[in-house]
Amino acid sequence: MGLHQNGHLAPTQTETVNWAGAAGPRYPLWLERSIAPYTEFIDQLDPYPFDQPSDITPFLSYHQNDYLRLANHPEVVQARSAANSRQRIESFSSSVFGGESDEHRYFCALMCEALQAGAVVLTTAGWTANVGLLEAIAPPDCPVYMDADAHASLGDGIRLSAGRRVSVKHNDPANLERRVSVHGPGVVCIDALYSTDGVIPDLEWYVDICERHDCVLVLDEAHSFGMFGEKGGGLAVKRGLADRVHFRTISLSKALGGHGGAIAGAKGMIRGVCSRMRSVLFSSATSAILAAGHAKELEIVMRDPGRAESCLAMAELLRRRLNQGGIDTAGSASQIISVFFKGEDACRFYGGLRDRGILTSVFLFPAVPRGMSLVRFSVYAEITERDVHYTADAALEVMRSISPAAEVCP
Repeated sequence: MGLHQNGHLAPTQTETVNWAGAAGPRYPLWLERSIAPYTEFIDQLDPYPFDQPSDITPFLSYHQNDYLRLANHPEVVQARSAANSRQRIESFSSSVFGGESDEHRYFCALMCEALQAGAVVLTTAGWTANVGLLEAIAPPDCPVYMDADAHASLGDGIRLSAGRRVSVKHNDPANLERRVSVHGPGVVCIDALYSTDGVIPDLEWYVDICERHDCVLVLDEAHSFGMFGEKGGGLAVKRGLADRVHFRTISLSKALGGHGGAIAGAKGMIRGVCSRMRSVLFSSATSAILAAGHAKELEIVMRDPGRAESCLAMAELLRRRLNQGGIDTAGSASQIISVFFKGEDACRFYGGLRDRGILTSVFLFPAVPRGMSLVRFSVYAEITERDVHYTADAALEVMRSISPAAEVCP
């Protein structure tokens, strides 16, 4: 085994290790050494938090992103079934090259209505939307200002673009303005609802900074679309800023309970961006069957705001109960409620909750910084007050049982 000039192990043809046994390939030693620390880290987690039960009917399932529980709504199932039964000739090509069907076009029209946007382009995932958009709009050496807690896909988009990342303190528009004053006009990336702590930014302030400093604002509405605003249009719609936010990116796997993503913006701008987005140009369009389901889900959101309102009300009750019991919920103002721990103690909190019939999500590095972990409750529309009180009582009981060994981050 040799060394590169940077000190990393360089592979040779003779040094290999067999991780897969007799039936699998032999992996080079340099790859085994690179991956082994991650495997060892995962293997030592106790309890292991990433193997949720296949049957979750006996559980309160706060680990899901289907906030409005629309994925299996009877009308949605019927819409997907009807679309699947229709004979069609699909090109299975990029949406830019004619891969869109009538179902896609109808869904895009509904999205434009809800988002109060000039145009919407569909992508295969929310990740694809962020990565493709930033690659398309960030010119060489353009500063791309990214909130420290914004979604990882925005960081991936910066890496794949010609721009350069400038980190900004989490939910701190004053820090953003100082950064822009130093580095100049560029692209600003924030979340409308941060998936790690449930915080909602002061969107008006960010819009004002971008307009005064000639910056482009990219707002990731993955967790806010369907939950806020008239017709579920998201935070920009709720705040009356839809016509002042340059680009909004959407994940369809959250409130709509489906698969795919979208980008919203002015009609002419979206047409130009699509011609530069490699994640759209070199990827097939999403399924027409999924688009039919998404359209029906959005129709339900637009006509029935009570689902989101109930979800947010139950989240507020759970937050209040946890706070009253001494559990810090990190400034959450949404259906996402997180409890932060030092080290991997979130696994113990998760395990205690699971033993009591409550499923949650655990975030570890790289989803959160090293030396930190969190348990996230994603409150959903079917939760009742009785469920919330049971959850809060269980959480307080588990926290007492694992303290003081477990350290909670302030």
